[in-house]
Amino acid sequence: MDIMGGSTRVSQAQRPRVVDQETRDRIITDFRHNIVVEAGAGTGKTTLMVARTVYAVVHQRMSLDRIALITFMEKAADEIRSRLAMRLEDVIREGDPLEAALAQRALEQLPGAAITTIHGFAMRTLQRMGPRAAVPLNFRVMDPYEQDELFDQAFRAWLASDGTAAECTRTILGLGLPFERFHTMAKMLSQEPDIPSYSATKPGLDWVDELLATGEKWMQRAQDLAAEDDQGRLQIYDIVRFMRSLKTLDRAAWYKALASWQVGAPKGNRKKWAEASALAEQKEWVADLKESLAAFRQHLADYLLAEFLSLMTQGFLPFWKDFRWQRGQLTFDDLLWEARHVLRRGRGEERDYDMIMVDEFQDTDAVQAEIIIRTLNPSWQGDWTKAPVPAGSLFVVGDPKQSIYRFRGASVETYQMVRAQLQQQGALLLDIVQNFRSRPEIIEPVNTLFTENWPQQLDPARPYVAPYTPLVPYMPADEAPRFIVQGGPTDGSAYDERLFQARLIAEWLKQWVVSEKLAILDPQNGATRMATLGDVALLIPNRTGMSIYQDVLTQAGLAVAPEGGIRFFERDEVRGFQQFLSALRKPQAVLPIVAWLSSPWVGISHRELAQHRRLGGTFAYLEANAQGHPAVLRALAQLRNWHQQWWAWRAEDFFWALYDWSGLPAALSARQDAGALANLEKLADLSRDLGDLWGIDKLCQWLERKVQLRDKEEEGPLPTENDAVHIFTVHRAKGLEWPIVIVANWHSRPRATHPGLRLSQGRIALASKDLLSRDWEALEQEERVRQDAERERLYYVALTRARDYLVVIDTYAPDKSNAWNLYPRWGASKH
Repeated sequence: MDIMGGSTRVSQAQRPRVVDQETRDRIITDFRHNIVVEAGAGTGKTTLMVARTVYAVVHQRMSLDRIALITFMEKAADEIRSRLAMRLEDVIREGDPLEAALAQRALEQLPGAAITTIHGFAMRTLQRMGPRAAVPLNFRVMDPYEQDELFDQAFRAWLASDGTAAECTRTILGLGLPFERFHTMAKMLSQEPDIPSYSATKPGLDWVDELLATGEKWMQRAQDLAAEDDQGRLQIYDIVRFMRSLKTLDRAAWYKALASWQVGAPKGNRKKWAEASALAEQKEWVADLKESLAAFRQHLADYLLAEFLSLMTQGFLPFWKDFRWQRGQLTFDDLLWEARHVLRRGRGEERDYDMIMVDEFQDTDAVQAEIIIRTLNPSWQGDWTKAPVPAGSLFVVGDPKQSIYRFRGASVETYQMVRAQLQQQGALLLDIVQNFRSRPEIIEPVNTLFTENWPQQLDPARPYVAPYTPLVPYMPADEAPRFIVQGGPTDGSAYDERLFQARLIAEWLKQWVVSEKLAILDPQNGATRMATLGDVALLIPNRTGMSIYQDVLTQAGLAVAPEGGIRFFERDEVRGFQQFLSALRKPQAVLPIVAWLSSPWVGISHRELAQHRRLGGTFAYLEANAQGHPAVLRALAQLRNWHQQWWAWRAEDFFWALYDWSGLPAALSARQDAGALANLEKLADLSRDLGDLWGIDKLCQWLERKVQLRDKEEEGPLPTENDAVHIFTVHRAKGLEWPIVIVANWHSRPRATHPGLRLSQGRIALASKDLLSRDWEALEQEERVRQDAERERLYYVALTRARDYLVVIDTYAPDKSNAWNLYPRWGASKH
């Protein structure tokens, strides 16, 4: 059995020795130990998982229905299932009769095999438990659109039905927490499996009365001793003026006012005071006041957080769960939480699976890891991190260097903790390092960069920093310049830097790819051919600035196929369709009617709309009116016809009626606007799926909210272009490879945002404007450190996607290069 599956790009006679072949053989054949495999980029881990599965069913005679293969993307699960089927068919054709019979049995079991995502595995767990799982019978898992809509519906229903909750909410809002932040924080908590407790008392206000009395004295002293234009005197006046205005408010309103009150640094010029010592004493008092205000704000933030958590955990979150349970609707998070809950209760000694194999284990979180461990030890009811795992029952493969999904809850620290737990129980820790993807000229500088910047061994104090194990290239080296670094020091804004980078990329592509000067190995057949634009991927860390690269390359005459943006609800074609539905739903509302008429779906100019009014026209389309601009009258007449079908047609019917009537699709096709056309396809899908689920009236209201709030939403997927530069974020590029990869836009930092809460390792903190609870600064610093560590891992993923050529555009401010900059070392020459 060829463990590499015959997938290398050189002939059998030319193949060099695989440096870790013995390790790979053991990975496939050792079933006496639990195994943790750390697989670097391009090392063929999926091939190994498939080979191990085939060995298990053919040589270990395991039943495939007693094996679970878990990954974290549906696409990856489908790939494993497909490759496993092909390998089993190979054994049926080429193996001896017994092997063929065992492979045939496994092939017959394959359709029902547990080759699935972790959420699919959790669903199987709940379904197997039946009534023992405290979930609705015949439950259905909501998609994200349904979940958001049902959450908002539940939130409104809770506030309307629970008078105590509404009063507590008003109190919290009165203390300085905006309602939008309150709602966002509630949604965030609804997605957390474990919410820590928090306690704090309400801050008193007696000190404010004392403060005013003292301030009046300082103001009188300043009047007596300081010049009228002295800044210290003016500062005291401002302080006392605020305190006097505070006294006019209801005492309950003091909290919000004090929370937003800003006192500047102590001011005053000693030369303008008759007694310099008096100014010094006043400055000391102002400094003490600033400290007192800071302490008050922190105390208030602590109290706000405690009250908010109490309101959520005792009020809204149970209500939200009952709300969806009554409707038989679960979230994807529910699958994991309920599976963990039922497994925690214990259920005897018998296991459902003889072996669980987990791919991409670095992308797990603590809940997912606990589900896997408890499934293998069903009788254990204690702390899951101390649960014995039966020998030979668990095989995990991952790469902490490629853990890049923190925004989904993935934790490289969970990976390291489970790895250490298994090691203590005698598991094998195996590394595979032979890279079958990239040329040596690419791998060697990548190894150098990360060896110099990452530790060689895990630092227990920094488990979020992955240790680096160098990759070993499999392909032979040649004289081609395969590692190219361009850029160098640049001045200007982030926009200027991206523009400079984009122009470098366009110039390089024209010089080397368009002119057919680069030879690559064809990804399909391994034959040597000249590279085209379709062999190129431009990878950037996030979508910020993506349009700059797209525009510059397009202006240079280079075809591009960019990853879709996240402004779906801001696009004109989407807003126009929302305005169309709103105009049908509310025929008396002029604004959506006029907005639809001026949208690209109709294309009537503002001048024509004004002319329509001057001619005596109206926008009330239900009223028969022959006066007005002809184009407007025709559109309004059509709108009237459609309105008559409002309660008869499906939402999808309205979409296609508008699509066929409007000239927009033809115009978009004529100018080859693939992005807008993709958004129309997505609108059609949403109209069908959500319209059939909710009805057209509710769909219309949902679209109105989304457009009004400008919610972030991915735009329609673009069709794959055969001869265009692919522009991807690194997250989209994970698991993929290209003959030529260009990495750019790397050293700019995205603006940090937060939903108002931070949760980490049993701690929680709140931030709302100037209100920061006691642990906020510490958790915020920890978050920055972990974000920086993940950004380094993103860079590793980006630099290891290339097969034949890697181009890095490395720019930085003059005199500000650091250890991660490649240009100072490799920019002057090509390797």
